[in-house]
Amino acid sequence: MDRTPTVSIIIATYNRCQFLSQTIESILGQSFQDFELIVVDDGSTDDTRAVVQRYGSRIRYLYQENRGPAVARNAGAQLALAPWISFQDSDDVCAPNHLNTLYGYVKDHADVGMVFANGAYLIRPEHNRKTIIPADKSKRLAKHGVRLNDLFEKSIMRLQAALISKSAYVAIGGHDESLRICMDLDLGFRLFMHYRVAYLDEVVFSYRKHEGNIGRNEELRHTENIRVIEKLLREYPDARNQVGDDATAHRLAYRYYRLAKGRWRRKERDTAREAIRMALQLRPCALKYRLYQWQWRMRALGAK
Repeated sequence: MDRTPTVSIIIATYNRCQFLSQTIESILGQSFQDFELIVVDDGSTDDTRAVVQRYGSRIRYLYQENRGPAVARNAGAQLALAPWISFQDSDDVCAPNHLNTLYGYVKDHADVGMVFANGAYLIRPEHNRKTIIPADKSKRLAKHGVRLNDLFEKSIMRLQAALISKSAYVAIGGHDESLRICMDLDLGFRLFMHYRVAYLDEVVFSYRKHEGNIGRNEELRHTENIRVIEKLLREYPDARNQVGDDATAHRLAYRYYRLAKGRWRRKERDTAREAIRMALQLRPCALKYRLYQWQWRMRALGAK
């Protein structure tokens, strides 16, 4: 590339060659074209390299040993030449307006650390809605702005729908490489605590749900979610004041409850009881959690 691009698009991929071409085509077909595309291959053993090589010089390609998506994204960011970064998953699809919408905002609002928007579902609607963020909530976020509570309650931010200032990304240390699923939530929290975060009521990508999604690892998803929340509260004491004690306890307790149910299904009885105990420690008056604890205790006594 003869000059510095405006946006660096980074795809971190691992064994997704069956989806990668569609993702790349959706990026190359953007109405906004002032970007570079970097693919970081995180140790794929399929035909990922061959798929990327078909595009020649239009893609910068980096191969590394498998170390996880957070490490791969940080490696891509180190290569990035542009002042703005877009992270895309290798199984999703960008809308043609993706960068035009997001960069259209940041070019007039250079003070933001990140702007993000909404996404749709590629194959069929999920949760009885067409978009990842419900339509009413999307309109409210765009009108009134994003609060920490909004990120905290439902993990609404998707990096596939975001544009991030590279200087902000570097300043907060990039992705936490110890995380494999909840690294985007962690990054969103840290960006919010240091920079202005904006939201646009537009759909800019489509999410592909399939059996290979890393987020389907239920145990890891819940344990990392708990880690990320506890990290936020530990490193940013004001976060608890912004979110409130009740909301903090509610979300943490709910994650422990989900963790407990999954472990019980897998017959991991002792760790399931420990997780439900943690949920009740956070919300001692929650009758549902108390009922599960009582049922599991009775089953344990009946088995003796």
